[in-house]
Amino acid sequence: MSEWLHDKGFEVGISLLLALIPVFIWMTFFLKTNRDCAKTLIKVFLFGAVAVVPILLLQYMWLLYPQFDIYERIIQTESRFNLGFLATFTAIGVFQEMTKFDMLRRLSWINVKIETINEAIRYSLVVALGFAFTENLLTFSDVLASEQLGKLFYELSFRSIFTVAAQMVFSGILAYYYAIGKFGNPVLELDRWTGRRHRLFEWVQRYSGIKQKNVFQFQQSMEGLLIAMVLHAFFNFSLQMGHWDYAAGLVVCGFVFILFLSKKRTNYLVFTSKEKARPSQIGKAEENVVIELMGMWFNEGKFNEVIEICDRLMQRDPDNKVVKLFRAKAVDRKKIERVKKAIHLLFSEEDYDMEQEELSLFERFKRAQAKKKEVKA
Repeated sequence: MSEWLHDKGFEVGISLLLALIPVFIWMTFFLKTNRDCAKTLIKVFLFGAVAVVPILLLQYMWLLYPQFDIYERIIQTESRFNLGFLATFTAIGVFQEMTKFDMLRRLSWINVKIETINEAIRYSLVVALGFAFTENLLTFSDVLASEQLGKLFYELSFRSIFTVAAQMVFSGILAYYYAIGKFGNPVLELDRWTGRRHRLFEWVQRYSGIKQKNVFQFQQSMEGLLIAMVLHAFFNFSLQMGHWDYAAGLVVCGFVFILFLSKKRTNYLVFTSKEKARPSQIGKAEENVVIELMGMWFNEGKFNEVIEICDRLMQRDPDNKVVKLFRAKAVDRKKIERVKKAIHLLFSEEDYDMEQEELSLFERFKRAQAKKKEVKA
């Protein structure tokens, strides 16, 4: 057995096999729950697997030029142990999240196009899976080389469950913000109709000439990147300080949050199209008046009315992205309000007719008209 462990081919083979276990599980899940072809996901996975290379090159540079090694500088200059660890693992989280984010932005290099927010989240999860695969491969190789087989089981269970999941959670959250910024025009247009102003963007546009969409995209990307880096740093720091419960709680909450995001209707909308948009059958001025009314009703919580108007508008202007986004947002908000109402009713004696209360103004008018006809008859 000892001779086998010293064999480089055996070491690489076992490490590769162990590192592929979580990959097989997650890729099977992605292929079952999504319509992406296996070829696309494998390309994204391999693209993510090489994302570790810049970090390895950076570490190699630190070996050649120790004066640039920030880890050593932190250890030597930081007298407070906890703060030193925090700074060190914050740096690790920063480098890793920046690298994965850069890979997500450059998926076009492998002819993979992001058309929906959910696609951005899904591809980022696969990129993170590839990133974690390479990390695990190197870690398992080091453990086998040290002949510490007891530690190998620990590393396998820990890295397959916690590390892989954490990498995917952080990347998924970052991808959501990145995609919101990437498809900024419809989002900004909806915000304008609902009265939400972006004063910072307006100020930057006024004094710099940069388009508001570009400022919005940069702001959303940086916000997502900052959140991912902070969460990653907290995860690493919690593990180093022995707070496994904090790290596990972070991963579980993160996955629940990503699951919630992935079910939002807005995330399924296709914001890019190879085909030319079909012409609108309603005048621009008339349509704007209706959309302005939708914005007012949306702010007042009249989501059924918004949904019904959107359905009617899409019959006349089927490729209007703002109208589609309005409808998706209204459906998402309606679900949330329904949950809030259900929780409230659990702890009250109030009677509630779900069917009657959720009727739109139009539907109530139709029913009132029908009753009048019945009375006359």
